[in-house]
Amino acid sequence: MERVKFIYCPECKELRPKSWYHYGDCILCGKKSMTIKIPISIFGYLMYAFSAVGIIFVSYEIADIQTGLGDLRLFIMFGAIIAALVFSYIETSRATELAVEKVGKVR
Repeated sequence: MERVKFIYCPECKELRPKSWYHYGDCILCGKKSMTIKIPISIFGYLMYAFSAVGIIFVSYEIADIQTGLGDLRLFIMFGAIIAALVFSYIETSRATELAVEKVGKVR
């Protein structure tokens, strides 16, 4: 199962989303920080699904592949990309709230 990861520094009390290239030290003070893992919800999976649909339709446009949908293909492409952004925001907000709750238990 995918997880959303956050970095929490007990020294400066900073909670940040973890980047894929980040190894665990606090960005602000440089001390060791904790990784908090939050399980991904349905909103995260919907984000991935709509992203995949958007990527497929963008690829069709770049490769000039005819789908037989006419102008509807553009509405599907942009609609999928916008939906992916909305679900990404919802998932990030939800995961941040859960991480703050977990940090409250750690403090």
